[in-house]
Amino acid sequence: MAIENIWIIDSNSGICIYDWCTEFKEKTIDEQLVSGLLLAFKSFSSEAGLVDISAIEGIDRKLAYQADDRFIIASICHSNDNEPLVNKTLQGLLADFRKKYKDLIDEDSTTDVSPFRTFHKDLESKLEGTTATRSTTSLIAGAIITMMLVGIIYVIFFFVNPLILLQLPKSGAVLSLIIIFIGYFTSGFIGGLIAGDRRFGIYTGIFASIPVTALFIGFLYKTWIATNIATVIINSLLYFILFLLLITAGGIVGGYRREQRYLYPLDIDEELDE
Repeated sequence: MAIENIWIIDSNSGICIYDWCTEFKEKTIDEQLVSGLLLAFKSFSSEAGLVDISAIEGIDRKLAYQADDRFIIASICHSNDNEPLVNKTLQGLLADFRKKYKDLIDEDSTTDVSPFRTFHKDLESKLEGTTATRSTTSLIAGAIITMMLVGIIYVIFFFVNPLILLQLPKSGAVLSLIIIFIGYFTSGFIGGLIAGDRRFGIYTGIFASIPVTALFIGFLYKTWIATNIATVIINSLLYFILFLLLITAGGIVGGYRREQRYLYPLDIDEELDE
């Protein structure tokens, strides 16, 4: 599950009218304690002009919250979760809650919180499929996929490059390199998506760049060695740095895109790579 706890507080009465805890975690937090904390913090933030604060960070968890004209919704989630994604998730849950219990809310009937318990199924359905595991397995898979995609690009390049040089004898070589560079970035991007986040995207780029560069050198080795061994060494280093930057940049962008779409899991028995 992406989120451990959810609380919805009525600002008018100061009562926590709904609380939920994942089945993987024992309920130990007093909902009224959370209610008092968030109401006090909301008041303090408003008076101090801290309008952009929406989370209280911990080591591996954070208390994230959103508020509208009447209600505050708060959750315990992973500290690495993308803040806009968490805020969007909480806002969506609160909107669903207000829609489902509109009549009770309009009647100001929030002193009896028992009717709101039926929101459990809606909440769990909403949170289903919102997580993506980041692990050594996803990192290795991202690196392998990156290398496979680069291999496919090389095969395509082998057949397409002669046609490009034939049609564009003066600028064909430059165009071919641009195509390869775009292919490298795209391969890194997809690898980063699979790996799961920006940190793993960097690792994917580093791991994939070594065999990718070796493959590229293999294609051009005979041409370079015809000049001298220094050319081989210098070109190898330059292309390795270039490919490392391109693939790693793609991995970072792909990993960040993954962070923007999926939360980190918080199951008790889920292995988290911190």
